Amino acid sequence: MGEKSLTKGKYLRKLEFLIIVLISFSLYFLLKETPQKEEIPKIPEPETTAPQIEPEKPESEEKISVYFDREVQEIVEKMIKSAGKTIDAATYTYSKNEVTALLEKRASEGVKVRLAAGKNKDKTLPSFDFSLAKTDKGIYHPKFFVFDDKDVLILSANISSSVDASNNAVLFRNVPDAAAILKAEIDDVFAGKIEKRCADGCITEIGTIIFNPGKGCVKVRDEFLAAEKSIKGAVYTVTQKNPLITGLKKAVKSGIQTQLIIDNWRGDDGKIVNKKAAAYLESIGVNLKYDEQESTDNRLFHHKFAEIDGITAIFGSMNWTASACYRNREIIVISKDQTVASSFEEYFDNF
Repeated sequence: MGEKSLTKGKYLRKLEFLIIVLISFSLYFLLKETPQKEEIPKIPEPETTAPQIEPEKPESEEKISVYFDREVQEIVEKMIKSAGKTIDAATYTYSKNEVTALLEKRASEGVKVRLAAGKNKDKTLPSFDFSLAKTDKGIYHPKFFVFDDKDVLILSANISSSVDASNNAVLFRNVPDAAAILKAEIDDVFAGKIEKRCADGCITEIGTIIFNPGKGCVKVRDEFLAAEKSIKGAVYTVTQKNPLITGLKKAVKSGIQTQLIIDNWRGDDGKIVNKKAAAYLESIGVNLKYDEQESTDNRLFHHKFAEIDGITAIFGSMNWTASACYRNREIIVISKDQTVASSFEEYFDNF
């Protein structure tokens, strides 16, 4: 009996060991984490919504740009609308129209607007700052704008000019030196005086600025005498006795091809005002034509510019008359920028 008990105990211990091993393996497999399936990254589906359109970029602003005819009022209005703080302007004739209405609107929006004029055509007064210039002799005839003390627009057009009139304008951006000279002119008019300013010529970013009475006509004559190939001019009014005509005469005699377009406007007597001067110019060899295109014959040909050799441009408010040289307050710009000269030449050739 003792031997059987020992053998039985031996088997019990083995069985107990096996049970423990089985329980251990069972617990191991139960407690072990079930392996996760590897997720395959999803490829995003293409968007079905329409792509957004980027806003149109603003038109690039040229440092210098030249405008003609109907473009003149368009650029005047554009610059008035874009002015941030100040607008200073000079003109010969003032009257209510689309431009002055826009100036009044900008003044009501807080922009400081000042306008100096030589003549009030309709005797109305604007709500913005307005002053009639007092001159010792002649008329007050400059035509320009200064926007925000830095951008300058030189025109042949008056504030009162019809949109259908034939005019030109040259815009110079970011020219503070020229702007300061022109603003000083407006300051003087509002102070009730006209100072001698740039009478011999002031060199600025836009070229040489000259105010008459001064040496404007002499300076222009000298440019005519320096011509090497050609002179092309477009002018509203011409008289035959002044330095400009003397310069043209000498240029023609030296072999310079000289062409001129003038307005065929008629006085109260029905006669062409420029007829006498035109006859003289033709007699000295100038190739002259009247503004007689069918599309423009009934509108004002109000230019005051010359182009020399494709290099020099002369523009501003000055007609080629003795009064403009010696009596009137005028602004003349002599530019050596070939872009400006080329623009005037192209316009002249296509007219």
